[in-house]
Amino acid sequence: MLHNRGACGIVAAFGETRGSGVVGFYSELAEYYEAVFPYRDEVYAFLRQRVPAGGRRILDAGCGTGHYCGRFAVDGFDAVGIDLDPQMIDVARRNYPTPAFRCLNLLDAGTLSSPFDLAFCIGNVAPHLTQDEFARFVGSVENILRPGGVWIFQIVNWDYVLAQGSYPFRPRTLGDGRAVFLREYRDVSESRVRFLTRLAEADRTIFEGDVWLYPLRTEAYLRLHCERGFELLDHFSDFQRTAYAATTDAGSVFVFRKAHPAASTAQEQRRCD
Repeated sequence: MLHNRGACGIVAAFGETRGSGVVGFYSELAEYYEAVFPYRDEVYAFLRQRVPAGGRRILDAGCGTGHYCGRFAVDGFDAVGIDLDPQMIDVARRNYPTPAFRCLNLLDAGTLSSPFDLAFCIGNVAPHLTQDEFARFVGSVENILRPGGVWIFQIVNWDYVLAQGSYPFRPRTLGDGRAVFLREYRDVSESRVRFLTRLAEADRTIFEGDVWLYPLRTEAYLRLHCERGFELLDHFSDFQRTAYAATTDAGSVFVFRKAHPAASTAQEQRRCD
């Protein structure tokens, strides 16, 4: 099934000016985030194994409550997490005091002190940016990565979703089973997708949200990254390294590398185009 870290702590680059109370919705989510989207060992292992040899500086773009930054810090890395939602950042700082957390718009990632060895943006964070905004964001990531640095982002499989009129996620039961997290994509089109979210307990709605996402097909993601000097290393459906398949309702995990200026394209592992 499709995975979604949830619009991970506001991840959207737009703040309160787009959508219906989007920042407020994710602020409400902050206290439930760890239960709704728990830390997963296999995700951390995937990210950790992609750190270039000798690399120490890590960026989690759209960090939510910061659990992956926290784990990188435990392992001795210089971890930085950014998220637009102040309550997410407050929770991250409270739970994981070692990493550097900043309340920052993704489109301002280029203002961070660089360079980084690994940058990642997981949990379907990227589609909260419009297509033009995402292109700007990728340009910022390219600017703050070292040559040879690795860039990972995870999204749902838009190639599959765009063939549907709507897509309900499997309900996720939390904790002792009293609360359930519901998500659904509606009004699916090439330009945008409506994302409905609800956390309920018995007959009580704890919170609900209604925001727009902005999809791109795999071909467009690859072309955009090639134009900005990235080389595709791998493309999987999940963090277990399942081969990507456009016709299944799995996810999409891209692994790119920033090219070395003097690298010969004939010697690169694989071109993303």
